[in-house]
Amino acid sequence: MKLPSPGFLLNAFTQVCRRFPATMLAAFTGVIVLVLLLERGNSSNEDLLARIWMAAQLGLALLTGLLVFAEASDWSAGRKGLVQGIGVAALAAYGWYLFEQPNAAFENLHLPRYMILLVVAHLFVSVAPYLNRRTVADFWEYNRRLFANFVVGATFTMILFAGLALAILAVDQLFDLNLSERIYARLFILLAGIFNTSYFLYHFPEKYEFDSQDASYNAVFRNLCKYILIPIVGLYFLILYAYGAKIIGTWSLPRGWVGSLVIGFSVAGIFTYLLNFYLPQFDDSKLVNLYKKWFWWIVLPLTVLLFVAIGTRISDYGVTEPRFIVTQIGLWLAITCLYFLFSKSDNIKFIPISLGLIALSIAVGPLNAFSVAKRSQAGIVKNILEKNGRWENGRLKQGSAPMLQSEREQVISALQFLDRRGHLEHADWLPMPLDSFQHITTSYTNAGRIMDWLGLKGESVSETYTLNIQGYQNYGPTDIRGFTQYYPISLTGYREARAISGYYFERSADGRKIIWLQVKNQNTSAVDSFDLKPVMTSWRNQAPGNYLELTPETATLNLSGAKGSLRIRVADAQIEEVKGALQVNYLNGQLFLKER
Repeated sequence: MKLPSPGFLLNAFTQVCRRFPATMLAAFTGVIVLVLLLERGNSSNEDLLARIWMAAQLGLALLTGLLVFAEASDWSAGRKGLVQGIGVAALAAYGWYLFEQPNAAFENLHLPRYMILLVVAHLFVSVAPYLNRRTVADFWEYNRRLFANFVVGATFTMILFAGLALAILAVDQLFDLNLSERIYARLFILLAGIFNTSYFLYHFPEKYEFDSQDASYNAVFRNLCKYILIPIVGLYFLILYAYGAKIIGTWSLPRGWVGSLVIGFSVAGIFTYLLNFYLPQFDDSKLVNLYKKWFWWIVLPLTVLLFVAIGTRISDYGVTEPRFIVTQIGLWLAITCLYFLFSKSDNIKFIPISLGLIALSIAVGPLNAFSVAKRSQAGIVKNILEKNGRWENGRLKQGSAPMLQSEREQVISALQFLDRRGHLEHADWLPMPLDSFQHITTSYTNAGRIMDWLGLKGESVSETYTLNIQGYQNYGPTDIRGFTQYYPISLTGYREARAISGYYFERSADGRKIIWLQVKNQNTSAVDSFDLKPVMTSWRNQAPGNYLELTPETATLNLSGAKGSLRIRVADAQIEEVKGALQVNYLNGQLFLKER
């Protein structure tokens, strides 16, 4: 086999950039941003860079989908450029919107919504040229080619990475170059972001109608369906049916994670169904024909199992985003089963189109998962507190009546849920601004402060809170005048190797102090201790959620003891609140010591 010449590769890359300019712009943007994120010097802009990367990743699918939709609609070059320009502008606005969102709510609100939109964008690519009367056979062949190109491109990318990484390692070791390990990450980013994207787009179908002889199965696809995917999916469904029989036999409710298994196995089954859709025309195997004939009949009863499982969870604990998503996907599964069982057309376009619409409604519709979950959890708070005399005129009210332990746990769980998503800051049912609770209670979480204010202080409510802290990396000069000794520190709950002689520092067993120790004549003695409670309390009060990025001022700690003073520059740390008590899980950074 003749290797492609550099001229061919350059010409192929030029063709890709000419046909997919906006998509390649997103690819280059993503690669540049990821490389910048690898560099420590850019950590101050980490949030902005991460949001740009997210928008670029979304753009790979969205901009490709917009272009192929325009091509399939026979739009002019000007209209194609206009729709891609609108797509780029929308992505830039979305990236800025993500950057403006507070970190406290990002993980629980905006990241899940982003992942759903990413799925919608990829589904759009799969169906964009076929939102018309083009045949199902053309749609199937188009997606078969996309899947094959993706698998082959990913395989080539991994082979290239392995070969080039080994070559770099060999040169590094033989010539003592002491290359940074980041070079391998940069190489992978470059290959995955540019080479893999270019390969996939270069082999992207240039037409969206195919001859009948194009729709065929090679040996790889045939064997993949017959001997791997169909038996595996059959095993999955056998397990679920056996579990369903156990539920009926023991008359017990299903476990909460059964819904996720039903969805996961059904998705694997639908993927296999789509690959297998035309295989009965080329293979007279009974297994292949039976799978296509009975698949939807097998899935339909499993949707009942899914609704029983998720219905039990919602009944006990209310709606959360994952439960809402499982419910909506279960509804989509049931509708899809009924469509293929009773429709005469068996139009497989229905699968990506309907799933895309359901996913879009989950992310941004009027009844999206996030707004429904918010109303459900706020409703739990209202109903329980109203029942216990702690709700009046649409707002919380202080009270002294006892409350059942199970109800207290439901209220604190719902308040924590709302707090992690930033909903408490705008709750119109609070009797005062959220930050006002900080001045009248001693709890460290917003949910705990509200519970204290309600008159539930001191009652046994299980509450654990973890705060991750990132130090400010662009320190610049640090004033160390008067400090005579320097120690890199990594304070954890594990006892590491001690110094042979001299001073060293450990975290106390309860995680609330730094212990200054001395080794002399093989004997260890405590010199002094430094209380971390004021620092932890300050961090906790600054944090809007589970993450806090320190400023240059707050990243430098000054601690005083009887025998000396410490100045600590924090690289990263984690604190935890267990039953109202704060403790340091770990603290890494640089320590300067001044002895008295």
